[in-house]
Amino acid sequence: MSNSSSVSASEVNALDYVANNVLWNRLISVCEEQANALMRAAFGAIVREAGDLSAGVFNAEGEMLAQAVTGTPGHVNTMAASVNAMLNVIPASTLSSGDVLVTNDPWLGAGHVFDFVVVTPVFIDKEIVAYLASTSHVVDVGGLGWSAEGRSVFEEGVTIPVMHLRRADSLNEDLLRIVTTNSRVPHEARGDILSLLSCNDTGAKRLIDLMREYCLNDLRMLSEFIFERSEQGTKAALRQVPNGTYQSDLTMDGYDSPIKLCARMLISDEHIEVDLSGSSPAIRRGINCPLNYAAAYAAFGIRAMLTPQVPNNQASLDAIRITAPPGLVVSAERPAPVSARHVIGQALPDLMFGCLEQALPGQVLAESAGALWTLSLSSTGDTPFTSLNVVLGGMGARPSADGLSTTAFPSGVGAVPVESAEVAAPLIYHSKEFITDSGGAGQYRGGLSQRLEVGSSLNEDLTLSAAAFERLNEGPAGRHGGHSGAAGQVFLSNGTKIKHKGIHRIPAGETLVLQTPGGGGFGDPMHRDRSEVERDLEYGLISAEAAEHTYHLDNNQSGSNKK
Repeated sequence: MSNSSSVSASEVNALDYVANNVLWNRLISVCEEQANALMRAAFGAIVREAGDLSAGVFNAEGEMLAQAVTGTPGHVNTMAASVNAMLNVIPASTLSSGDVLVTNDPWLGAGHVFDFVVVTPVFIDKEIVAYLASTSHVVDVGGLGWSAEGRSVFEEGVTIPVMHLRRADSLNEDLLRIVTTNSRVPHEARGDILSLLSCNDTGAKRLIDLMREYCLNDLRMLSEFIFERSEQGTKAALRQVPNGTYQSDLTMDGYDSPIKLCARMLISDEHIEVDLSGSSPAIRRGINCPLNYAAAYAAFGIRAMLTPQVPNNQASLDAIRITAPPGLVVSAERPAPVSARHVIGQALPDLMFGCLEQALPGQVLAESAGALWTLSLSSTGDTPFTSLNVVLGGMGARPSADGLSTTAFPSGVGAVPVESAEVAAPLIYHSKEFITDSGGAGQYRGGLSQRLEVGSSLNEDLTLSAAAFERLNEGPAGRHGGHSGAAGQVFLSNGTKIKHKGIHRIPAGETLVLQTPGGGGFGDPMHRDRSEVERDLEYGLISAEAAEHTYHLDNNQSGSNKK
């Protein structure tokens, strides 16, 4: 063969590199189609409209290879461990084509009984080559329902141990009857579980098509490529951070009394180890957090700051180790109540940022609103219903940009549109708007929060459950001279203030008003570009008073404060 037609070893390696990257991207597209299928099939608006879900592809060893862009860290990062946890109960050697596993065990899945994890093995030539896994929220599975008032997980709803959802072509109707019998919305509960089954089937079909297109009998070589590249990228990022030990703490409103979160972070060139010892003990209310969920959000905070360009998979997560002794509010053990575990879990990225700010001063965003404000409304009148929505606060300002307004950081969940919520339940959303001055002032302004007012369209009493609203006592902190964002407020139209978590009655004819926390600001407000201040004033994002007294818009030195 002449030199003109030969291919060198380096050229072969380059071709393999390109081909593997193409396959990697195709794998992610399989996950995205899987997630889209779930959103199309889901019955619950919180999944269909807000994207409260996750979807991923795992190799034959149960290691996560890729995830859908659509989804939340609390679902995706817990699911990374769920597949093997479920296979430890029902071994892979016992599975056959068509089998599907399911559980909503909070300590094996996504942290509370409302999230179901469904795992589907993918067979080629009678061998398991991969697993498709997905998670989503089921609105009601019995017990107290969506409430943080439970004293144990037994009161929060029915727990399904790891079992078959399907054997070959036969659905486990006994399991589905248990769930629907315990649910206040049985039709929706059944539909949401089956939507998880359907989305995995869609992903499995696309994965098999992909493997046949590329004549792949397994995913071993692609797994090695993905994990090797992800490990390299992660370690390269860690080498840019000064090695050392950093500590941070965060005080939360808590339930009956404040709760303290503590972190000790050890950074090396190979790993980041975080010890959550010193955090408050678990309490007898449902805002406790299983360690799997706490670790999911702590790892997300670290990766969002240090390795945002490295795709999320087993290798990129393996570099981060989150530990805590059992029995803390961040490491609650069965049978602790965990219904509203997101209150603690979604505060952990800000706790991680507190440590990273010490390692990388001036490079870390300000604090954000944190935990989603879940809006769970129901009625026991002539028209019983359950409506679940989320109300979003502001994201902290970044070192070179304003924070995003009404953005669910760190969860990534969107809100159910008002129109959809009103169609699904007898509610009227009277207003939904930005709150002027709610974003912390700074060279870069914190993201604005929102005001939402809602009431019954039937002039009936409403019940507000799982009122796990956080940052009512103190707004998210700013950094480097930036001001804190506005604290949240919850009250009724008759003036009654809601200052504690729990279950509350909204009398007929009254409305509920929620004002979420705003994001903290970054940098001295006097250094903000004058044109940005003028724009914020023109758009109503800040008041004339704030423009004058906080930003000194009318002072004589305005020209010198330009960027």
